[in-house]
Amino acid sequence: MDPKKLCQEAWQEIASHFPDFKVLSKGQKLKRVTKDNDIFFEISFQANRRNYKCSVEFIPHIGIYSKSMKKAGINNGFIYGGDLGSLSSRKPYEWWQLAGASYKYTVKEVSELIKMHIIPIFDYFEDTQPNIDRIISGSCMSDSLLYYMFYFGGKNKAQQYFNKILKENKLRNRYISFYESLKMLPPENINLNYSEFSGAIMIKFAYLNGIEIEK
Repeated sequence: MDPKKLCQEAWQEIASHFPDFKVLSKGQKLKRVTKDNDIFFEISFQANRRNYKCSVEFIPHIGIYSKSMKKAGINNGFIYGGDLGSLSSRKPYEWWQLAGASYKYTVKEVSELIKMHIIPIFDYFEDTQPNIDRIISGSCMSDSLLYYMFYFGGKNKAQQYFNKILKENKLRNRYISFYESLKMLPPENINLNYSEFSGAIMIKFAYLNGIEIEK
């Protein structure tokens, strides 16, 4: 079978396990919206550019977005996400094989991993305030969640999470040094569209919004 058609067939089969998701682009994207119609969840599938008859691979991506956050100009509405391998504690950026005898196993495995690891995450984001408290007390560390915490939980919750990130991140000293250096600049010269290093935009966002480093 043509690699493109094989991928589409597999994605449609995976989608059939999630009837509460809207199927878009011939199964390449699955979408579910929260009850308040603001936050939405996406599962998308990316085919390998090098696919050919004997090797047909794809990688699932997960994304959580907010319409109101995007409208407010915060992180383009992106809340949290990544590839399935990383979010299911497997190999990061893992590609799944569909060619030959792999097809049935891959469809079953990917469907089960989404059910086991991804759907529960989506469900947490259905109820914002309890989810904010869960994130603060939990072990999930993601720069993008700071924007979510700030927008939906306010400055104090965001500050708690920001300092939690600083405490547990190996780049802690660099983050703090960079934060302090921002005090020498006029706010209008701090560019949120440019990243000096991984995490720099988050640090700039925190500084510009009065989220402080706790001593």
